Amino acid sequence: MGKYFFIYDVGPKSRLEWLASAFSGKEVAWLVMKYNHKNRIYKWRRPLHFLGYMELACRAVLQSKSEDYIISWNFIIGAFVCAVCRLFGLKRTILSLNMISHPKGGINALIRKKTYDYVFSYRDFFLTVNSKETLSAYLKEYNLDSRKVTVLPDALLPEYKEKEFNFTDSYIFCGGEAQRDWLTFFQAARLLPEYQFVGVARKQFMPKEAVVPDNVKMYYDIDVERFDDLLAQASVVVLPLLSKMPAGLIVIFKSVLFSKPLIVTRTSSVENYLKNEENAFLIDLGDAQSLADHIIRLKESPILAESLTRNAKKSIEKYSPQAYSQTVYQICSA
Repeated sequence: MGKYFFIYDVGPKSRLEWLASAFSGKEVAWLVMKYNHKNRIYKWRRPLHFLGYMELACRAVLQSKSEDYIISWNFIIGAFVCAVCRLFGLKRTILSLNMISHPKGGINALIRKKTYDYVFSYRDFFLTVNSKETLSAYLKEYNLDSRKVTVLPDALLPEYKEKEFNFTDSYIFCGGEAQRDWLTFFQAARLLPEYQFVGVARKQFMPKEAVVPDNVKMYYDIDVERFDDLLAQASVVVLPLLSKMPAGLIVIFKSVLFSKPLIVTRTSSVENYLKNEENAFLIDLGDAQSLADHIIRLKESPILAESLTRNAKKSIEKYSPQAYSQTVYQICSA
């Protein structure tokens, strides 16, 4: 095996150096996308974002050789690398981390299936998913060889900050980019007019039919620092999700380390880390009444809230960056 190319989409290299911690003594190179955050915020600029993916994919192929390994932190970029290699008949070994395929409809679903099936047919393309149930769903949806897939739960990143439990009579928080069920969040807020709620969303992902209740303050397209500040000041964090596919894990990790009690939609990925009534409350899809009921339980019992947050911190300790990197190295060495 030759050099290991780690490619990623955003931030300084120092943010992800832990990913190569198990590759001591190996020749490693880093390539980063020419990232423009406005291409994610504005819907009309999304094609420019995907052009950025393609530019990085081409750069990785051009700078690497046939004996090299390309490891992509962003699954889609890794798929672009594979598509370039297939298109031009080039030999590279590619590992694309953490495949997430949220439900789509119509022509978008067809295009994605055709593209991914094309990529998955490449002999030297490997990938990870973060739960067995997610893998099972993808095996049904795509022409995917299970021997090329490793189940690897997300890691607790070193950049995440930690705070001690401090229960305050503050707002209920919901935020994030993908697959948030804002209609259920708003419905729960209407059931609890005595409480204040704060939401953080991408404007482009807000349902057109959504009507924000009077007791909800929404923030749109803010930066990470402001997001974390709003999260840190919350009394309870809720994450109603739109589907059973992986979503919300970054916010879950941050909430646990901030010692915030959690109410989350039950999915296989969430259940890698959280167990109902043990370290969080897990609810069914679209269940606004259950969400409201559990908010009341947490708001009325600081002792329960602290117990859940303490147990949640213990449950995520084993998902260290070092363990994640070691698994990535083992995949590359197989």
